[in-house]
Amino acid sequence: MLEIKDLETGLTYTEFVPGITPKIPTWLICSNPNKDELRTIQQTFHIPWEDLEDALDEDERPRLELESEHDPPFIKLVLRVPALEKTKPTTHPAVVFLTENHLITVQSAKLKTKRIRKPIGSRRKRSTPTILVLLDYLESVVKSFELRVDIIDQDLEKIEGVIFQSIRSSSIEKVFQLSRDATYLDAALRGNLRAFHGLKKAPQFAERSDLLNDLDDLAIDLQQQAELLRIYRDLIESSLDAFASVISNNQNDLLKVLASISLILMVPTLIASLYGMNLGSDFSFLPLANNPFAFWIILVLSLILIVPIWMYLRKVDLL
Repeated sequence: MLEIKDLETGLTYTEFVPGITPKIPTWLICSNPNKDELRTIQQTFHIPWEDLEDALDEDERPRLELESEHDPPFIKLVLRVPALEKTKPTTHPAVVFLTENHLITVQSAKLKTKRIRKPIGSRRKRSTPTILVLLDYLESVVKSFELRVDIIDQDLEKIEGVIFQSIRSSSIEKVFQLSRDATYLDAALRGNLRAFHGLKKAPQFAERSDLLNDLDDLAIDLQQQAELLRIYRDLIESSLDAFASVISNNQNDLLKVLASISLILMVPTLIASLYGMNLGSDFSFLPLANNPFAFWIILVLSLILIVPIWMYLRKVDLL
């Protein structure tokens, strides 16, 4: 989907004339792009096709490219951003193009963020509108990582509660999934940090201390998320190490309970077996063979014999 925002009026349009480059500062937002939409961007803003095609490559790594010799010159910034939902892949590429008057962002889906201090494009007018919107967009990228790291924290807490009660090895799949997500997010964070630092050398930022300060703040926030994610990765690895021993201990406890129950039931089973043997028609030699209350007497006797066994098993912590 293509949307174009007039940065002077703040109005957003979903229809515009392809091939005619706007004369006013604009922000083109392309979500879930297809090749036809990328062709429209190429014709309108004269961005090389091979650069636009990177937005369709799920394996693109974060980087910064300064295309100063192209006409018009532009900055190309490739980032990795968290996926909107818990799906594969964990992150997907977001490609940003910055020209003198236009900002173009191409990504698989709209960013889902934890919070943004200000709406995108609402910064003080200290520089050109496109650079201000770019800084706000980068802040939304940082906040999207904050949200995803918070989700990992919540999932880790739930999994830790499950681990110590689990006796099934299938539960370990959740831990591996969380470990995989954290690994991909960590790689994306480190790549984005390199791209943020590289952006400081761009001509639009290099001589502007106020803009460099904003970039530094965003880089610090991103670095904090990277450090927090590494802590969670260590906790996940510890959970994986503990998982096997926890399952083994829980299974041993279950086996002890089952063995104790078998021992308790052995006494009435033995008595029932003796009285259930086929010894012919004459059972007079069996105790209580002719007593009409024999069944109830034997049942009570079995219960009496079970009680001390049950008490002993409780004493030695087998029940």
